[in-house]
Amino acid sequence: MPLMVKLKLEGIIKKRRLDGISSRELARRIGISHVALYKMRNGLPYNPTLKMLDKLCSFFKCKIEDVLKYHI
Repeated sequence: MPLMVKLKLEGIIKKRRLDGISSRELARRIGISHVALYKMRNGLPYNPTLKMLDKLCSFFKCKIEDVLKYHI
């Protein structure tokens, strides 16, 4: 069964004009691993923890629904 919850990081990164920053640098600034960020940005299977989602929302100053999307 395919995952129904998808991450929308790439759009947030472009909207904040951070797409020119390397994934390693952006991950360092957020406080997560660059491997996790790479997987989330590229739509690869990854299950972020609540702590990681909190870090993403805190860094991007957004709500959880800005980061996650439920596909029916």
